[in-house]
Amino acid sequence: MTKKLALITGANSGIGLATAKSLAHRGFDLILLVRNEKKGQDARSELQKANPKSQVDLVIASLDDVESIKKAADHIKATYDRLDVLINNAGYTPAKLEFTDENIEKSFYASHIGHFALTWYLADLLKKTAAETGDVRIVTLSSAAHMGGKVSRMFRRIDDLSPMYAYCDDKLANVLFAKGAANYFDGTGVRSFSVHPGVVKTNFAGDSTGFFKTMLSLATPFMRTPEKGAETSVFLAAAPLKSIGERNNGAYFTDLAPKAPRNRDITDKNVNWLWDKSVEKIMATKGGHY
Repeated sequence: MTKKLALITGANSGIGLATAKSLAHRGFDLILLVRNEKKGQDARSELQKANPKSQVDLVIASLDDVESIKKAADHIKATYDRLDVLINNAGYTPAKLEFTDENIEKSFYASHIGHFALTWYLADLLKKTAAETGDVRIVTLSSAAHMGGKVSRMFRRIDDLSPMYAYCDDKLANVLFAKGAANYFDGTGVRSFSVHPGVVKTNFAGDSTGFFKTMLSLATPFMRTPEKGAETSVFLAAAPLKSIGERNNGAYFTDLAPKAPRNRDITDKNVNWLWDKSVEKIMATKGGHY
């Protein structure tokens, strides 16, 4: 039986590393897509110790750079003949707002546009694998913070937007993207899900300030471990499809079960709008093309 291959973004620490360890223990081979090569090498060594039989490869890319993502995707397609699971895990909360040259808030770019581009450029490999196996999964990390997001703020420069609301917009985009991917890949055997991992104790948002930092401090005693936070991602990546439920393609999961996301901006119209706008954005970026 051929071993399954999973690609995980941001897999050098926190939930991403915990997810990678759990999948390695389940016999998956892994591709770690990370920005920092040294941290990636350290994570790779740790994972190979966890399961010496798993192949663990490293790909370096920046999720806030479409050209970097395109090069990484081209390398992956040239190197591997299959990809069973794509886990869009990486994300961050900015300590302060920063914008790209295109006037897009950087955490939105990395959390949504970067993962959209990665999925888009790997689509052929995902569909090829699904044609052979009938079972490929895309798992995108969102959060209950999606409840504070607004579609009207996306792809816009808003200088007085709080970092907390910027994060909420990122997480809403993740939910909409997962639904859009389910539509895009419909009938191919590629399925898509979004995940709320719970409030997890990691170095995430470690440099945040103000009200958001205060809320995180108050929540710290009640936070989950990264291993607990990874459980639903691992479930969606590795569980039998009948345990997940075929009708839950595109759904938002928390604590191993589907849950209705709570935001009035989660509509079919906005799912389609975000998908089309994201395609438009990466096509207009240097390095982006069909």
